[in-house]
Amino acid sequence: MSLAQYNFLDAYNPWWSNGETAFAGLPDFHRDVFDDLYADIQRLPQMISVTGPRRVGKSTLLRQCIRKLIQEHGTEQAQRIVYFTMDDPALLLPHVDVDRFFEDLVAESAKRAKGGAVYLFLDEIQKFPRWELYLKKHYDLKTPVRFVVSGSASAPIFRKSRESLLGRIHDYQVLPFSFREFLFFTYQSNDGSKTFKVYGDMIRRNLPLPNMLDQLHSFVKEAQQYENILAPVIQHFLFEGGFPEVWKLPDILAKQEYLYQNQIERVIFEDLLVAAEFRKPEMLRRFYLGLLAEPGRETNVTKLSKDIGIAAATITNYFPLLEATDLVWRLRKYTGSKATAKAGNFKSYLVDLAVRNAVLKLTPERLLADEPVLGLYAENIVANHLRRWPWLVELAYYRERNNELDFIVDLGAVRVGIEVKYRATLNDRELSKSREIAESLGCEAFIAVCKERPDEALEKRLQDKSSIPLAVVPLADFLLLF
Repeated sequence: MSLAQYNFLDAYNPWWSNGETAFAGLPDFHRDVFDDLYADIQRLPQMISVTGPRRVGKSTLLRQCIRKLIQEHGTEQAQRIVYFTMDDPALLLPHVDVDRFFEDLVAESAKRAKGGAVYLFLDEIQKFPRWELYLKKHYDLKTPVRFVVSGSASAPIFRKSRESLLGRIHDYQVLPFSFREFLFFTYQSNDGSKTFKVYGDMIRRNLPLPNMLDQLHSFVKEAQQYENILAPVIQHFLFEGGFPEVWKLPDILAKQEYLYQNQIERVIFEDLLVAAEFRKPEMLRRFYLGLLAEPGRETNVTKLSKDIGIAAATITNYFPLLEATDLVWRLRKYTGSKATAKAGNFKSYLVDLAVRNAVLKLTPERLLADEPVLGLYAENIVANHLRRWPWLVELAYYRERNNELDFIVDLGAVRVGIEVKYRATLNDRELSKSREIAESLGCEAFIAVCKERPDEALEKRLQDKSSIPLAVVPLADFLLLF
């Protein structure tokens, strides 16, 4: 059959007739992942999947890739690009056979391959039952269609299905905006954006560590000229978070309702209920809300069980479900080996803190006035950004008796200790103790992440007592590296 019978396709593919005007309203700003994703869509033999939480911008990424394909390869390419979202209600009409529709879509797309590469972009693919079996079949049959699919990682069943395509599919995980992306999006015309990106890429990748730390010090001095921009933007980011659609909403109440409905209610009561056949989603919601109280605190399963009234064994079973949704993630305790830490020895971090702000009905004024909570937020955000460090092998925290170190970053060849002290006044003694712990754990460098631009005299005092290189870096500057 022809695609002509499916008249709802034209609305999804306006470039077939309207050319560049089809992308009116599509942002020019590209996420950091865009360049690699676009290159791999064209060069890799595998299928490509784009996953991430709800409303994080996956569909926008796909449409930006489509726009660039047409810009670089001409209007003829536009006829060889097909886009569709599998959650379209038209597929629920009684006369539509979804399996037959999918096969017709692939067959018609393959006919266009004589003119060049054909791309089939399928959004919300997890809404199509047994989608992985169909893609596997066409991949193994070498059907001349390049598949690019996206799905919400909040649906564990999608993750499981994708894993069954191991070797046939290459995945890109798209998380909420990083601080650097938030800044670039907010100040796209600012000359500092390019400087931040160049320095960030260079510093994270430039080992050995003495060179990296030297460049980090240079970067902190370079960024000082942008301090009037960075200071308010980091405060804005602490409240707004990394979900771009939320930024455009008119008021705080609208933002709170949007985040609560999309990131908690729909994830727990739709995705998990269906995917995991979960019978008591209210208990899972109660467990998750319990984790919101103090993000980044060490989780004691027994204590948490008493606080929220859920059995410890049930909590142990719940956490992997929550992790699969990209609502939270857990950081393991450093044990001195690659062995798994004991149950209960972990910190739980939120993938995006704007959700906590929405649940607790916080205003920017209330949040910024609460220094202890801001300290927890700073640590949580640093943890989220450290996960993006190239060549990261392992990320852990250390705690024994009264000795603590927020992060141990294992890059394979080297190890870095990081402590977050987001407060108005820094204490030499506290920082020295953290640095000593880092040294005792075999770290080859120590970084203290602080609230404001450090006193050079303080940093020199710390370095004079240290046998490893160190740096004291404002939070905003540090986050710009990622």
